[in-house]
Amino acid sequence: MTIMLGRILKALGIACLVIIFLFGAIEVWVLKHRQEIFREIQTQVSGQIHGDLAIGDFKFRPFSGGFGLNFTLSDVVLTDSLYAQHQTPLLKAEFIHVALDFSSLYKGVVKVRNLVFQDGAFLVFVRKDGYTNATVFQKSRASEEEERKEQANLEDAISRLQRLRFMNFKIQYTDSLTGKRYGALFQDAISGLVKHDTAAVVSLNGRALFDGLVFKPEKGGFLVDQQTTLQLNIAFQERSVVLLPSTLQTSFQDQIKLQGRFDLEDSIKSFSMNFQAANIAVSHALPLLTQRIREQIDSIGIKTRVDADVSVSGQLGLAPPLVALNFETKTFDFNLPLGTIKNVRAAGTFTNQADTTQLPSVHNSRLTSKAVKGQFNSLPFDFQLTVTDFKDPYAVLDGHFRADSVHNLDELLDPKRYRITKGRVNIEFHFDGRLKKFFDPQKEKFNGSLWGTASLHDLSVDYISRGVHLSKLTGKFVFNESALVFPSLSFNDGQNDLFLKGRLIDLLPYLFGSAKPLQAVVDINIPNWKLTWIEALLASNRKARPVRRKKVKLTDVLEDVIDNMTIAARLTANNLTYKRFSAKQVQGDFIVKDNSISIKNFQMNAFGKGRFEISGELDNNNPQTYPLVKMKGHLSNANVSTVLSSFNNFGQKTVTSENLKGLLTADFQFQSGLNNAAKLMPKTMQGAVKVNLRNGHLIDFEPFLKMKRLIFKRRNFENVRFAPIHGDFLVKGEEIEVRKMEVESSVMTLFVDGVYSFGNKTNINIQIPLSNLKKRDSTYVLNPNDPSSREGSNIYLRAEDDGSGEVNIKLAFRKKKDKPQDQKSVK
Repeated sequence: MTIMLGRILKALGIACLVIIFLFGAIEVWVLKHRQEIFREIQTQVSGQIHGDLAIGDFKFRPFSGGFGLNFTLSDVVLTDSLYAQHQTPLLKAEFIHVALDFSSLYKGVVKVRNLVFQDGAFLVFVRKDGYTNATVFQKSRASEEEERKEQANLEDAISRLQRLRFMNFKIQYTDSLTGKRYGALFQDAISGLVKHDTAAVVSLNGRALFDGLVFKPEKGGFLVDQQTTLQLNIAFQERSVVLLPSTLQTSFQDQIKLQGRFDLEDSIKSFSMNFQAANIAVSHALPLLTQRIREQIDSIGIKTRVDADVSVSGQLGLAPPLVALNFETKTFDFNLPLGTIKNVRAAGTFTNQADTTQLPSVHNSRLTSKAVKGQFNSLPFDFQLTVTDFKDPYAVLDGHFRADSVHNLDELLDPKRYRITKGRVNIEFHFDGRLKKFFDPQKEKFNGSLWGTASLHDLSVDYISRGVHLSKLTGKFVFNESALVFPSLSFNDGQNDLFLKGRLIDLLPYLFGSAKPLQAVVDINIPNWKLTWIEALLASNRKARPVRRKKVKLTDVLEDVIDNMTIAARLTANNLTYKRFSAKQVQGDFIVKDNSISIKNFQMNAFGKGRFEISGELDNNNPQTYPLVKMKGHLSNANVSTVLSSFNNFGQKTVTSENLKGLLTADFQFQSGLNNAAKLMPKTMQGAVKVNLRNGHLIDFEPFLKMKRLIFKRRNFENVRFAPIHGDFLVKGEEIEVRKMEVESSVMTLFVDGVYSFGNKTNINIQIPLSNLKKRDSTYVLNPNDPSSREGSNIYLRAEDDGSGEVNIKLAFRKKKDKPQDQKSVK
């Protein structure tokens, strides 16, 4: 046994020595005859090409790339005949490793088994004059028999080439005539060949850095500067090329499945390709696309993952190919100027041949999505979308927003300014129009149509910044691109039930930046109106209104609309109360613009059986000053005591509702500043009043009681009857100028003029004719404008403020104000 093992080892050792000697001999032979081999290779190649082949070195490497007949060519350069002009070699490789087939050597046939190109480039170009350096492979004309023989030899050589490898090797094709360019640096890629009866299947696996695939220069290139890992399987048949199921892996480790077919018949050359990607991020897919497509998709701003299945088919070199896409996105968020769309999911299809009777084109494209769902801020929505003509996109959109919880609604608005505590909202809409320039700001016109409905159900809203609390907000809105109509809307403001109908004009143009003013026309009915709005209105403009911004949130849009809307309203109310004021059968028109209210011909029954008509304006536009109220009106048959009590005695304490009785008819014009509590500011008051007081009585009027201490002590100054009083009064600040008028009463006849002051400047002249000495008792008949009352001597008194706010009656010897020593004061 030991002897047998020794013989075997001896035999193996001898065999190894023989092989080593053999390869050593080949190495020596190659080194000795290297120049002859170079010349022979160059002679053989030069005879087959129109150009020049240069080889720097030639070595036998039996153990390089596996044991066998392996050779390495160094510094290989292949150039065409015009290389001196363009200086671009067709082939340049630092190394080319060649492995020969053992089985064919003993037959005397040299077959290449493996071929490796390392550290170089294969560059093919076409110049603008049509010349290409690929002419290096053009041969002189040969007979058909010779061509068939060469073709057979080429096919046989290719069939025996088991492996082709590229290591740091660039392959590029550039066509200056058409602008097409294809190129990639194969960092380490291996190509294999398996031949069958009807086809040859080539595989290419490895890493490649693509320069780009440019088919149309104006649209940019695909795979520009993209690192990939390829697993390609291509079947070459007699008249077709089939891309078997293959994959392309991106630098983000996303895999794109590839499959296709190219039919290369002489008459019709058709093709079809299919690409599939699962859960690929849009941001990862964009770099694979052309710059134009990348910019269009990126401008939308959608960042998500998507499943996509793309089919491309057509005829080579003829009409644009047919593109069909099926897609489904994962959930994503999308920012809009009015807020954020959250948890969006979409699925749909795309084709560039929507009309099958027309050729595929951008104009003939259509995107359809019947399942787009998500949340606008917190408001759930779903809609269906169709977009056609991607040159000038035309969209048809049907959508539905619904909110059936307080949580959905409350998150829509800024919680510091608005709070929704109850209710449901449902919105349905239809859009039909161009996406580009949907609104033309020059013509202030929409290039499409939008309509829909919005329903509110038992909504409760707090407008915190203005102290407004609305509840039971219920109604339906119908809208289109030019108006929003609400045929029936009701709510409660905390004190009143309000019922409205009307329309808001040009809301959408305003939101799109139109200079047209927002206008609302409203009919308002308040059965029992407790007026509480004035204070909130006065307090609303203490801060300057912000400038409209291009990008705003929904709350900013809502407040911007409220602040800039002009409301023209017709109001009716069965009953009205404001503090001490009350009225019935109220009706009139008013306009709200900015922070001002203009009242037009408001009419009501008030002050007993009186009739009150008023027009005016409450101006609150300047945040640096206090609000200004202006009014004019007519009062007829009003209970003067009720008038005084309703307006808190106009801020004075001399003549009050407890003192003065009678029926008042008056015409007035008045203006004054108001503080935030909606109270008059006396120093700012101005106006004119013309009064007619009938059936007048003064009861326990303090100035008359003081006068009684001076004169007519036995007459009834506690309850004084008056003849009708006609008088004109001018209001200037805190002073009321009383023009001279006759006061015919049950105690005396007197003439009054001067200044009554809400401050401490009261100075009223009182002229008392001595004819008053005649007896006047309860049987006295009032006789105004009696000429005899003006005859004879007079007593002059002066009602004057003593500086403390108390009015004293003083005896004056002259009508005009005298020196203090000329006066005698009686308190």
